[in-house]
Amino acid sequence: MMKMIFMLLFMFLLLNKKVMFFYNIIFLMSFINLFLFMVKEEIYFMISLNFGVDLYSYLMIMLSFWILSLVFMIIENNKFIMEDYLKKLLIFLILLLILIIFFISLNLLMFYLMFELSLIPMFIMIVYWGMNYERLIAAYYLLLYTMFISLPLLIYLIKLMKFYGSFDLIMLMIDKINFNMGGWDYIILFLAFYIKLPIYIFHIWLPKAHLEAPVYGSMILAAILLKLGGYGLLRLMKIFMFLCIKYNYFIFSVGIIGSLMMSLVCLIQIDMKKLVAYSSVVHMNVLMCSLLTLMKMGMISSYILMISHGLCSSGLFFMVNLYYERSLSRLMFLNKGMMNLFFFLSVWWFILCVTNFSFPFSLSFFSEILMMNVIIKWEIFMVMIMALICMFSSAYSLYLYSYIQHGDVSFEGEFLMIYIKDLMILFIHIYPLILFIMNMSMFY
Repeated sequence: MMKMIFMLLFMFLLLNKKVMFFYNIIFLMSFINLFLFMVKEEIYFMISLNFGVDLYSYLMIMLSFWILSLVFMIIENNKFIMEDYLKKLLIFLILLLILIIFFISLNLLMFYLMFELSLIPMFIMIVYWGMNYERLIAAYYLLLYTMFISLPLLIYLIKLMKFYGSFDLIMLMIDKINFNMGGWDYIILFLAFYIKLPIYIFHIWLPKAHLEAPVYGSMILAAILLKLGGYGLLRLMKIFMFLCIKYNYFIFSVGIIGSLMMSLVCLIQIDMKKLVAYSSVVHMNVLMCSLLTLMKMGMISSYILMISHGLCSSGLFFMVNLYYERSLSRLMFLNKGMMNLFFFLSVWWFILCVTNFSFPFSLSFFSEILMMNVIIKWEIFMVMIMALICMFSSAYSLYLYSYIQHGDVSFEGEFLMIYIKDLMILFIHIYPLILFIMNMSMFY
């Protein structure tokens, strides 16, 4: 009862400011839900109308609420220079609804439809609110890369309905489908999720989309939309367990080499936003390799990395945008020596960069230690490759931090203040990463 009273109080107090009302109410709902389920044993299924919440979907829903409320804070911050911020508000609320239905769906067809529908708000964000003329190319890359395998996947799902008579996820997980399927079946069933992650070779759309998207588009894309692929793999691998045992090694080899290649590509970047985008590809490929081992610890560690990477990469994109608004450039050599001008931001940069390469004792550190154990246990010869990936990940994160913080000031633009709301957004990104360490038992 008290929760409802507090919620109504917030509604009446903040009714005049539409956007502030939305992000406050979403934060409030997030806190209520988080305190309900601080102990893992209390997480329940709530199965009704083909919707349900379990351990995997619960924190992804919380992450969606958290990031979308941060996005509302950003567009509220800029509402005086944006005439169409109410249209943005509508797009974000539709996207939030799509994401919630996707994460709580227990029906395979609804799961597929929401997976594909999530592309439309992102496409609109890039095309209508992107900055450069290349945004059309980036949006079409996003659409074509993530849609070209979706029709064969739908046909396979209908074929599944013909054989089993149901789209129910729980029933299919219990049954463990084992009729005769080959390599092409595996590719058609899983490639849509691999591209969404994105897997190396099909990753080209991600840096393009990040570069042309506005800051809130990059935050949503990095924090939530990349995780749809990982969440889809978590669900479908439990259904097609026997098929995955036969063919996972092929995708594993692509993912592990892709992580190494992308970490080297990060070291030659001169654009801050592109570097953060490529670092997301590195993390997602390691996460995918951990999932492909089909061990329980691999799935748990991947899930922890989804949460930590979602908060950390979103914060990094926001920090890059803070510098871009002031220097009017994302190039590193035009943003040197920023510690002399915005010395307080260097603390936040340091925290986010070290979290990005899994410094002890961040949430990423625990997930990466578990993932390395799982991958090495799966194949002992992966020790050297994992060591190189960890070394290069540390190198490009420290390269990003040291290059833009130290040196002579090359900044010649207008000196703009850092607002309290900007610091508040950074704080809200970082403190869940610290608090989750206090209760790691909720992940397994």
